[in-house]
Amino acid sequence: MKRRLRLLLIIMFAIIGTACNNKGNDIDTEETAQQTKLYFIDNNTSTLVSEDYSPIASTKEALVEEYLDALKAGPKNIAYKKAIPDTVSAKEFSFLDDRLTINFDTAYNELKGIPEVLCRATIVKTLSQIKEVEYIEFYVNGQYVGLWTSEDFIDSTQTATEYQVSLYFANEAGDGLVEWNKKLYHTGTDTIEEQVIKQLINGPTERGMYATVPEGTTLLNVTSKDGIVYVDFNEKFLEKLPDITDDVAIYSIVNSLVGVPGINKVQFMINGEITKKYRNTSFDALFERNLSLIEETKTN
Repeated sequence: MKRRLRLLLIIMFAIIGTACNNKGNDIDTEETAQQTKLYFIDNNTSTLVSEDYSPIASTKEALVEEYLDALKAGPKNIAYKKAIPDTVSAKEFSFLDDRLTINFDTAYNELKGIPEVLCRATIVKTLSQIKEVEYIEFYVNGQYVGLWTSEDFIDSTQTATEYQVSLYFANEAGDGLVEWNKKLYHTGTDTIEEQVIKQLINGPTERGMYATVPEGTTLLNVTSKDGIVYVDFNEKFLEKLPDITDDVAIYSIVNSLVGVPGINKVQFMINGEITKKYRNTSFDALFERNLSLIEETKTN
């Protein structure tokens, strides 16, 4: 009788244990199978698009590797394409609090302009879905590139975000700034800082305002960290526009960028290097906003 009772107890505990294990496995499976998105590029419009994706990994380290592999493997939809070239690889990555730092190999430097922005956007938006990740920092072979969050990039499936910015152009005499309050619609992959600079390069569209950036100037890169935005132009930026003072040319950009939330100072670079002189003005310092040059304000 005792032997039979003991056998029944063993069977009962085995059944309970199996049920508990199954329940635990169901929870793990549910958490692991949580649906997220992979970000790619639309073939026709070159805007960000996404595909649903259910990751297998459960740790943040394994998720980073899984997401990067999935992005490099490419989309299922033939109307989309991947933004990460086969030649670009992450050498290593690390975590510090809510910041993920990725160190890419030197092949990343071959990406320029829009292709680099699109590659960056798909990586940041995909990896930001890892719940421990708030900020993503890029390095290339140990050299700092930039720090971003998913909010810096908006995919084409979302409603455009409207921003009110202040752009600064030259007055007619070239010795003062005209403030132009303008609405920007953030619908693509450029950051707000990039959009602001491109507006300045394109020049004003309203009467009474004049360009401060020489024709042929190209924005090579713009990154921000700890309230400082680093702006890298080609050498054309150093050419003098007639009747435009050094201060007006410099502070048309500085004042426009410092008006962007989170930006306090500007560091200029030319072809990736800090340059000591801009015409007759020291150019290697961090520039802060200068409101004394503003003579007029206009609204779009």
